[in-house]
Amino acid sequence: MFQGVNFLRVIEVCTLGILTGFLYYDVGNNSSYTGLSQRVGLYFFSTTLWTFTRMYPAVGFSHNWFSLSQVELKRRPSSLGPIVLGRLLVVLGLESLWPMVYVLVCYPFAGVFGSIKIVILVGLFLLLNNLCYISLGSVLGVYSKRIPQGMIASTIFSQTSLVAAGFYTTLPPALDWIRYISPFYWTFRGILKSCFKWNDTLECIKGSSEVGANQCFLEYHPAIDQYKERGLHVATYNDASSDSISLEFVALVLLLTILNFLIYAKAWVTCKRFEKQPDPEDVQERRHALPVLKTDTGTQPLSNHSTHTNQ
Repeated sequence: MFQGVNFLRVIEVCTLGILTGFLYYDVGNNSSYTGLSQRVGLYFFSTTLWTFTRMYPAVGFSHNWFSLSQVELKRRPSSLGPIVLGRLLVVLGLESLWPMVYVLVCYPFAGVFGSIKIVILVGLFLLLNNLCYISLGSVLGVYSKRIPQGMIASTIFSQTSLVAAGFYTTLPPALDWIRYISPFYWTFRGILKSCFKWNDTLECIKGSSEVGANQCFLEYHPAIDQYKERGLHVATYNDASSDSISLEFVALVLLLTILNFLIYAKAWVTCKRFEKQPDPEDVQERRHALPVLKTDTGTQPLSNHSTHTNQ
C-alpha cells in the first residue's frame, strides 16, 4: 500500500536531509540569540516536513484500500481484524524508518549532533508525528466518499493543527483546547524540551555573574517567554515539567491509537451493514424453491401470498 524500502525513497529522504542541513548549516554551534532562533527554525521545519510529506498520499492510498477491502469484508466479515491489523503493520513497518534517517543525515550538517540521545529523541518525535498524520490522512480517506473531499479535509485539519501548535500566535481562550488534539503541538513541544534546558547559555551583551560576563541563561531569551505564554513550557528553572517529555510521548501514542481505532470502527460498521443485507445467492435459491404456476404464457414462480390466494 505504501512505498517500502527502495532506492528512490532513500534518495528522496537523504536529499531532503542534506538540503535542510546545508540551509541550517552549523546553527547548532551558534550560541548567539540569532543562533537560537535558527535552531528553533530547524526544529519547526523538520516537524512541518514530517507532517505533510506522507499525509496527502495516505488519503488516496487509504481510500483505494478501503474500497478494495469492502469486497473481502462483504465476502468474509471474519477477516475484519486481519485486514485492519495488516494495514497498520504495513504503515508502522514502512514509514517508521524515514524520519530517523532524515535526522541522522541532516542534523550533523546543522551542528546539532552533539548528543546522540537528543538526536534519537528528535527522531522518535518526528516518527510519531509522521505516523499520526499518516493515520489522519488515512481516516479522512476512509471516511470520504471521494478522494478530493479527503484532500480538502486533510488541508483543513492539518493547517488547524499547525496554527494550534503555538509557534505562530497565541490562541483565544475559547480555542485553546485545539492544541491538545494536535500531533504537531505535542511533537514540537517534545522536541524543544529535548533540545533546550534551563541551564543552557547564550552570548549576550550583559551577562550573568553566575555564567560569565557575556553569557546569559537560555530561559531569559524573549522567545522562551513567548513560548511559555503559548503553552510551550521550555527551559524553565525549577520546573520539572520543562525537562520531562513523558507526557508528549503518551499524548502522541494516544492520538495514534485513536486515529487507527476510527479506521477499525469504520470497517466494523461496514461489516455490520453487509450482515444486514440479504445474500444474493440465498435470494436466488429461495426464488427457485417457490412453486411454479403453469399458464398459457409460460411458467412463473408463485409467492406465498399468491399460493394462499389460489388455495
